[in-house]
Amino acid sequence: MAVRKSERLLNLIVMLLETSQPVTAEQIHRTIPGYGQDSWDTFKRMFERDKEELREMGIPVELSSVDAWDTEHGYRIPKDRYYLPELNLAPDEVAALWLAAGLLRMSDPGPARSALMKLTEGAPPKTAGNLSWLTADLGLAAPNLSVALESVAAKKKVTFPYRSKEATRTRSVDPYGLMQRRGKWYLIGQDLSNDQIRSFRLDRVEGAIRLTHPSRPGPEFEIPDGFTLHGYMERPPFVQGAVPDRATVRFDQSTAWWVERSSPWLRLERNEDMSATAAVEVTDDSGFISWLLGFGEGAEVLEPQRLRDLARLRLEEIFG
Repeated sequence: MAVRKSERLLNLIVMLLETSQPVTAEQIHRTIPGYGQDSWDTFKRMFERDKEELREMGIPVELSSVDAWDTEHGYRIPKDRYYLPELNLAPDEVAALWLAAGLLRMSDPGPARSALMKLTEGAPPKTAGNLSWLTADLGLAAPNLSVALESVAAKKKVTFPYRSKEATRTRSVDPYGLMQRRGKWYLIGQDLSNDQIRSFRLDRVEGAIRLTHPSRPGPEFEIPDGFTLHGYMERPPFVQGAVPDRATVRFDQSTAWWVERSSPWLRLERNEDMSATAAVEVTDDSGFISWLLGFGEGAEVLEPQRLRDLARLRLEEIFG
């Protein structure tokens, strides 16, 4: 019967953790279920992938000499680097942990409660109280949330069928991060089909999110400099989608500080007189002009001329 990868990795951890001396690759091949391949090369490739995966998870798999003559080498996991030190939590820290756990509404709180009891060595303090009236549902049972989180943490490309207004089609994405808004989880990343940063609601994924290259080691992309999840999610509709135009906007000193705080998606460049300019991607002319005029005399379109003319026409309509 085939041995699951999780079981094989667990057996490997236990063996390398409990051994009194380094274990050779040959011993691992011969002893651990799941490594019994007839081909030594097949075993070596699998073992190298597993070893690298454990190290990426922070598990210190060390290579050292088996004998004093340094003729043979083996692997081990030092216990002093694997196990966490004693936490020695203060009473207020224990209460804070239980309070934080009590604010989350989970479909199965049993594992979390069990883990807290082990960490804090006892039942919840009376100060934690009953917080059922204040609990928040973070949607932790959302389908595909765990694999999405894994892909974000490891910077792994993912593929999934996604349902939009038009149709359901397969998306390939470099996942930059996860955010929850109004009870829904969003995966934000680079949509490789149109080379744009997009957000995808997890409840619109038809099926499973899968790693595009599950056996490929290491990160597969880099997040662009200056990108933030909060900044992206706060972008107004007129800068989302295909970009037919780009406007340069100037904000005077009295307006720039407010724009900097209220529009985190916008990157401002300060001028010597403390005014600021910004490049704004425009996909909806009408929405852009409405947003711009909301700043009154504190904002001005510098270019292109087409958008300057539209702003002037809108002002003429307003003031007759």
